[in-house]
Amino acid sequence: MFIYKAFGLEIASEIELPGMIECSDNELREGGPDVEITLGSVNPSQVKWAEVEGPNYLVTGYDVYLWWDKIGKVKISNGEQVIVEPIADLDGSDELTLIPFLLGPVMSLLLHQRGFLVLHGSAVNMCKVDTNEISAAVAFLGHRGNGKSTTAIHLYVEGYPLVTDDILAIKFDEAGKPVVYPGYPHVRLSEEAYNQVKEHTDILTPLKTLAGKVFCDASYQFSPEPVKLERIYVIEKVQDGVDGNVISKGDNVESIVNTGISVLKSQENLIDLIRHSVANRIFQQTTQKENLINCAQLVNNVTVKRLVLVHSFEDIQDMVQSVEEDLGINR
Repeated sequence: MFIYKAFGLEIASEIELPGMIECSDNELREGGPDVEITLGSVNPSQVKWAEVEGPNYLVTGYDVYLWWDKIGKVKISNGEQVIVEPIADLDGSDELTLIPFLLGPVMSLLLHQRGFLVLHGSAVNMCKVDTNEISAAVAFLGHRGNGKSTTAIHLYVEGYPLVTDDILAIKFDEAGKPVVYPGYPHVRLSEEAYNQVKEHTDILTPLKTLAGKVFCDASYQFSPEPVKLERIYVIEKVQDGVDGNVISKGDNVESIVNTGISVLKSQENLIDLIRHSVANRIFQQTTQKENLINCAQLVNNVTVKRLVLVHSFEDIQDMVQSVEEDLGINR
């Protein structure tokens, strides 16, 4: 068994998961691991009744089944157990094809079962480690391909530690304030994004290329401790037909030709958060009410802003400076 730590959990896995924080058996808390990932048989066709059913998933009771062509099937039970039945033996490339799904959608659903509010986003700690400031995370949400990981990694390069990439797992403390639970000390970048960053840093090391993504080590100053969530930025990508910048529908052209930050209306905040949540896609009838309450609590306790990005390296420093100024950070 491989033993890992992520999202405040101890995870025992029969499958090696690269890029995660490892721990030894004697580091485990009393009572054993919180989650076990094992190999076994998974047969969703035997389920007689499903609460929610989709093209490659179904929910029944405390169980969620997922399956992917040419990869395999997974059963996630009660936020405690994951059974994996791969299509092929886990040797070489077959294993690597499976890993992104275990670390991505499977982990997201397991965290939701454990009571986390799970959003598709990335986060960094905007308090640099060489200061005495209290840690505070900022998160980035947006549609796939809008630059959540790219934005986070550029801030990481500037000295702001990574908290999580791709999976934003949130719980609320005793005062009702949201905290982010750190995920894996690596980030997944497209080849284009990695090539853009690698020439400007010596702290970003590629681990593996999986499913078309470069898994990069981002463990520098990574801390497994939960971090208070200070702000959320909803990323919008900008393009137009003239110079390669796309203008979002309904926006004024002159107002978004450069990277910038603006406040969203409260109702828009809530809609965006729900749209980016795991429960909105999978647990449609079962936990939507609870998910809505959690999203509303998040909006009431965190400032949510709109971040318009122009994706070229020349504009990256503008983005970094805009975020720092918005948070009142002086270099």
